[in-house]
Amino acid sequence: MDSTGITPVMPVGGMDGGFGGGPFIWIFGLLILLGLFNGGFGSFGGAADVATKDYVSGVISNQTTQSGIQDVLLSSANNNYETARLISDQSAQMMSQNNANLINAIQGFNTLGSKIDNLGYQLEQCCCSIKTQMLEQRLDDAQAALVTAQGAISNANQSQYLLSMLGSYTPGVGV
Repeated sequence: MDSTGITPVMPVGGMDGGFGGGPFIWIFGLLILLGLFNGGFGSFGGAADVATKDYVSGVISNQTTQSGIQDVLLSSANNNYETARLISDQSAQMMSQNNANLINAIQGFNTLGSKIDNLGYQLEQCCCSIKTQMLEQRLDDAQAALVTAQGAISNANQSQYLLSMLGSYTPGVGV
């Protein structure tokens, strides 16, 4: 305790400021601060980040290259999308055309089946007509033969009658 009645918590004295290191501790602290801010007062960048013409040209060139690559990638992606869309559209059109062709073919087969059925009916009618004509022709021929036979029989009967009449007739005897 001192004469005032206050007991200091930290020793006070000399040039060390109470830290026991003297002015070197302040220099050390200053170096730490300068190290944190790269030695630049207020710029937080220091001399290490000085932009040179070559550095700026390199950054711009790098940025231009990256921008060009992005443009190429975007263009490639757009081209791939457009190609995929065109392929999809072409596939849809081809499928639609194939479906239409298939439907037309089925309808054609249905029509063909109907025509074949109709042709079969016509052939049946034709055959029946031919058979009927043949039977009618046979009937006509048979009727004609019957008429001829009846005529021959009638002639034979008349001839027989005449002959029988002649047999009872004696020539030279007058009737």
